[in-house]
Amino acid sequence: MTQPERARSTDAPSPVNPLPPWRRRRVLGLVGAMVATGLTVVWLFVVPEQADQTHGLQAAAIRWGHPATWALLALFGALVALDAPKPIRDTVAWASLACYAAFWAGLLL
Repeated sequence: MTQPERARSTDAPSPVNPLPPWRRRRVLGLVGAMVATGLTVVWLFVVPEQADQTHGLQAAAIRWGHPATWALLALFGALVALDAPKPIRDTVAWASLACYAAFWAGLLL
């Protein structure tokens, strides 16, 4: 297979999924961003009971860690849909993981 044929074969829709790979990433990124945005709103109003029982940084981690995680995941989905550079997407994904770790640390400590 020549180089142009190989490039065309990866962009061709498969029999199972008629969308080309770049369009599947865009659709999945947008759907993921919408779901994560909805969960961000939910977690802004649903707060674990421990947030009222703690103070300072621990209370902030419990109160805002989970919504921040989902907001960053929504941003990540939008960046995937927009085909942003990988280092930017990776940074947002790691920031989301750090928020989630802070949330759990606040709950467990």
